[in-house]
Amino acid sequence: MIEVCASANLRTVSGSLTQLYNHLLKPTGLKITQYYMLGNIYTSPDISISRLGEMMLLDQTTVTRNLNILNDSGYVHIKRAEQDSRTKVVTITNLGYEKLNDATPIWLHVQEQIEGAIGKAQYMDLLDKLGALQRVIDDVKRSST
Repeated sequence: MIEVCASANLRTVSGSLTQLYNHLLKPTGLKITQYYMLGNIYTSPDISISRLGEMMLLDQTTVTRNLNILNDSGYVHIKRAEQDSRTKVVTITNLGYEKLNDATPIWLHVQEQIEGAIGKAQYMDLLDKLGALQRVIDDVKRSST
């Protein structure tokens, strides 16, 4: 029964993939969550911390912990929003941008390995299916509240 459980199967693959990325990114000092976070901050300058968590589907504790690591490393700058002093926003620093660029070839290598192993069309189909699954999850969550 458990072998057909969507959650168990996705957790297993997700955990393995996270371990692979973290292992390969180790020389950069970043974990995959931090790499992904830097990428989102780069593409959305002055993003609020809460919006970043929503985009990444991460709880506030995980967002704060990783942002503190990135901030302490000088990769991001956290400040109060100009329009609302109750809101904190985050921007990537030049050092953070350099770190993102250092890690991107490693990330691309993993992406290419995955695409190469299952084929570009099947990879794109996988992404479509994962998106469809996320929409189902969102619908179920909305209908149960």
